Amino acid sequence: MSEMVDVISDNVRSYRYDVTSQKLLVLFHSGGLYEYSQISQEIASAFSQPHPWRRVGKNVMAHPPRKIQ
Repeated sequence: MSEMVDVISDNVRSYRYDVTSQKLLVLFHSGGLYEYSQISQEIASAFSQPHPWRRVGKNVMAHPPRKIQ
């Protein structure tokens, strides 16, 4: 996986996406770090734009998260 990428967002601090495994790692401003599986590249690409959680948060939350920290 690549490095975490910072995001302009009220909720999300940074993210990392692995195309091969389709896993999305999301670090929230609250300090929570979550991994979401089976996330399409189309959904993950929304994280490269400001305020991604507003646009695709519901789509991401449809996949049960695994809390990392």
